[in-house]
Amino acid sequence: MVELIGPGVTGIAVGDEVFGQTVAGAWAEWALLPAELTARRPPSVSFEDAATLPIAAATAHDALVQLALPAGATLLIIGVGGGVGVAAAQIARIQGLTVIGTASAGKKDFVESLDVVPVEYGEGVADRVRAAAPQGVDGILDLVGGHALEEEVAGLLSDRTKLVSAADRETVARLGGAPVARLRTRAVLDQVAAWVADGLLNPRVVEVFPLPEAAQALHRVEGGHARGKVVLTNPA
Repeated sequence: MVELIGPGVTGIAVGDEVFGQTVAGAWAEWALLPAELTARRPPSVSFEDAATLPIAAATAHDALVQLALPAGATLLIIGVGGGVGVAAAQIARIQGLTVIGTASAGKKDFVESLDVVPVEYGEGVADRVRAAAPQGVDGILDLVGGHALEEEVAGLLSDRTKLVSAADRETVARLGGAPVARLRTRAVLDQVAAWVADGLLNPRVVEVFPLPEAAQALHRVEGGHARGKVVLTNPA
């Protein structure tokens, strides 16, 4: 809930329930948010779900805007099992795209639950992508970078303007693609929240920890086994 606003702020008022991207982190009872990166929370969107949107869902949104693939096109997401990948897969399906995603064998069922064709990463992954998409892929969203990006791009995409990465600016530029260009606007937050409110985008919050247990939450995330978002709440 907004307690104070700065001079010249419009569209947000004291007492509003909001979510957004903080200036210097949010592991605290109070946080400072830029007005342009703050949006009202729709009543049907929980605080926990809203907290996940400014980074993962907004980054996914911006990447897909940048790719600008038409409905019916095929998108390859490298690293679909992570937070941005899960959001990107769902937004891509909203846009009418066919989605193929690389992930570990252990996440196969999880990836399929997103209505995504799973492809196990590792040696031979390019051939497995070709088998999954014999018609070819029209765009690639990379969320891993490094060797995975190099191996999976080679020979799979003729138009490198349809290659964007949120993980490896140097490699994607060398390959002829571009890093994800973040839009960072309130309109983006309003859009992803509206998708959640309409039941089209599931933030997949799997665990919630109170702020005093932040260390345990971080340990859970660093373990790399969470099949969704881990959220901190402020009991106060």
